[in-house]
Amino acid sequence: MLQRPGENDPWQPNRRGPNPQQHDDPNADPAPSPNYFSPSQFYCVETIGAPCGVVIAWTKFDKSESPTNILNFLGSVYPTGESWPTYICIDKACQVLQTAVANGSWDIWKRTTRFIVDAYHYINH
Repeated sequence: MLQRPGENDPWQPNRRGPNPQQHDDPNADPAPSPNYFSPSQFYCVETIGAPCGVVIAWTKFDKSESPTNILNFLGSVYPTGESWPTYICIDKACQVLQTAVANGSWDIWKRTTRFIVDAYHYINH
């Protein structure tokens, strides 16, 4: 079952501790669960969609939506240069690009792909 951060179903125990990590906050390890009898939770579901809206691929990130996790997901969906898209529009494009440059993967991706960010996130960054 997928949940939104902070959402609690009637059959689940009440959450204790700090609020969940916000979307653009720095990544942090989640606090340990107060008991071992609650269902597993995932931080987010990451999707890759075509411009027409069709979902191409999706995955669950259990702890954080880190740029490294995003790059690994993109690499698993697009394993060869011929399959890489021309543009990847993502809300964390600046962080993903920074990580790709730092780990050297940008030297490969830059031949075919550009990372862009939508206007809403551009204004907030």
